[in-house]
Amino acid sequence: MRDSDLPRLLTPKQFAEEVQMHRGTLYRKLKAGDVPGAKKIGGRWKIPRWAIGEMGVPAHLATT
Repeated sequence: MRDSDLPRLLTPKQFAEEVQMHRGTLYRKLKAGDVPGAKKIGGRWKIPRWAIGEMGVPAHLATT
């Protein structure tokens, strides 16, 4: 999905799909504070769209 098609704040499901990360891994990173800009709003995680670029390429997709 193009970046411009994404909402400004993403759900963990949307974010995990965009960065190709398992949701369980993402939730561990959220709880550890490893996702830049992520906040809990009303008891639910919201992640800013710009954080996609900050997370980098997942190790299993990286080419060396």
